[in-house]
Amino acid sequence: MMKCCCFIVLIFCTIDVSNGGILSGMCHASNGTCGKKGVPCNQTFGSEWTYTGKCCNERPCCKFLKPPCVPETCPEGYRLLPNQASNTNCYVYKTSALWETAQSICASTPGANLWNPNTEQEANNVYQEFLHPIGHSSSVWTGANDRDGDGTYTFYKENGSFSKKSLPFGTDLFTVGTDRAYVSIQYSVSQRTWYWTDWEKIYSKSYICEYQRRVCP
Repeated sequence: MMKCCCFIVLIFCTIDVSNGGILSGMCHASNGTCGKKGVPCNQTFGSEWTYTGKCCNERPCCKFLKPPCVPETCPEGYRLLPNQASNTNCYVYKTSALWETAQSICASTPGANLWNPNTEQEANNVYQEFLHPIGHSSSVWTGANDRDGDGTYTFYKENGSFSKKSLPFGTDLFTVGTDRAYVSIQYSVSQRTWYWTDWEKIYSKSYICEYQRRVCP
């Protein structure tokens, strides 16, 4: 009598698991995870989890729709600005080089390029962190350029337009009547303003590489 009872239970479990096992396998194949019976996926695992089917024993098949955001650290040698309210990117200062050489060195770190100053607050923070300690007259390359010589400047990384007549901030010191290929930026302590200037490819300048860091909301 005892053996017969165990045999019946064994058959019941085998059938249940067999039917449910197919559903569990489908759930696993779709990168899902079995949740708790009668409990929504988001209550079991948290937000961004959704119901995509059933696992065995009527448990919901839950799938995570949005991968977790993992904030990046700065590449080796780069560092954040003390005040990240202006920008959360990473920067590194380097000494004199031709524009093309500077851009190539920056790009050797995947995701990095020559600095694109977007706001005066960002520029001021970069100045205080990297340029002020080495001298007030430091002039550095930016990513703004007209490499193809069509008279239109763009930022190297963003490929966004850069107009000498509509600067994001600062003062225009571009050469009158001449479209030189590369643009630098320099802060004047006495005038308390930034100056943008165009240059030919024969000039070497210090430069700042910028890495756009992934941050989480």
